[in-house]
Amino acid sequence: MAVMQPPQTPQGCTNTSIEGTVKQAPLPNPDNKPYLMEKANYASRFPKLTIKKTKEGGSTGLELKQLVMSGLIRADEYRWDFHWDYKAEVCFDMASLPPKPFLSSSWLGDDVKPDPDRRHTLFPFPKGSVKGLLRRPDVIIVKTRSIRWPGQAGTDHQGVAHPNNLERLVEVKFPGDVLGMAQREAYLDIAGGPNRFSVLEINDCRDDGERERDRQYNREHKPTGEFDPLQWPVLLPPFGNPGQPPRPAPVPVPVYGPTPTPRPARVESWTQQVQEAVEGLLEQGAHGIRKLSREMQQHLEDAATWLGVKGEWIRRESQKAWEWVSETGAKVIHWTDEQLRAVWKEIQRYTDLTLDMLQQVDWVQVLIDVGVVITTVVIAIAIGAALVAAGVPAAIVAGFLVIVRLAQLSWALLASILGGAAITAAASAG
Repeated sequence: MAVMQPPQTPQGCTNTSIEGTVKQAPLPNPDNKPYLMEKANYASRFPKLTIKKTKEGGSTGLELKQLVMSGLIRADEYRWDFHWDYKAEVCFDMASLPPKPFLSSSWLGDDVKPDPDRRHTLFPFPKGSVKGLLRRPDVIIVKTRSIRWPGQAGTDHQGVAHPNNLERLVEVKFPGDVLGMAQREAYLDIAGGPNRFSVLEINDCRDDGERERDRQYNREHKPTGEFDPLQWPVLLPPFGNPGQPPRPAPVPVPVYGPTPTPRPARVESWTQQVQEAVEGLLEQGAHGIRKLSREMQQHLEDAATWLGVKGEWIRRESQKAWEWVSETGAKVIHWTDEQLRAVWKEIQRYTDLTLDMLQQVDWVQVLIDVGVVITTVVIAIAIGAALVAAGVPAAIVAGFLVIVRLAQLSWALLASILGGAAITAAASAG
């Protein structure tokens, strides 16, 4: 009778897990690496995603690992109202020295004087950025969490002065990622020198048995509740290591925030169930919504209807409204132009998304449900070849999905509704 041999540890690894090695400058605080590794450990388990393009055809391969890690950190930022030690994917303007962080254009206020405490922009291509002079390092660790400014001492693009609040720039490299020379030089400029620039290299040291255990867990995964390793299921051999006690299945990481919280944060289950290719607004449409938590299903009840039932969006010009009508005529969803403008204004406030970028959105998906007083949802948006993690109140997610779909169906008309007469002329000319 053959004796089952335990899986071998991959070469160069000390154990069968996700490992991280800090290079360049050491991290400033002993708590930094455990915090980042919690995120990286979870993110490392996600595959490359193929998104079918809705406009020009073809498909784009995008890595979920960095998106998931950024989304998890961004969830913490939202939970702390952006007064947080870590900031994900801050955009920097390399046209100045030291490079300036791009701040939220939606938080400038209605008066002439800009808000000096506004957060960094969440939009990957901020207004005023120049191609080749824009960098987005993975993580900025700030000196003082009570200050939202994530850069060195200097003025922002509106001339407001800020103190030095950049403690460390951290670039996270998953397997296959390479730190290029130009990237390194740019990050040294942003950080302010080599002693403030760290690289966290992630190695996937799981053996075949460990990977199969993860795949089995992913197939059975449900939306998560409060993070508590003692409450998660365990998997026995063959998915665990023979001869060793069963260990908890891979679990979502905690989202950090003030305690007590109104309800726990959770990572929605779609992230571990993505297929090799997805298309449309939501992976598997209404079926994907039904896999979300009960709270998110309530927010997306209308979206589940028009994503899951055959029908079409119809323009009612006399009513200044859009309606979705099912093939049978039994189900009708109604959005007025006024409602769309109101939702779009809120979307811009929370994401800094512009009309130009809205036209390029190919795919949207709910990533993280953050348990705060006003429920915030971190969503993934595919814009061309970029994946963006942004956050909006859960109550306006359904409206965002409607706007994205109408942008795909009738861009010039939607742009005129959202942006006014100047946009109408530009859209018609295009």
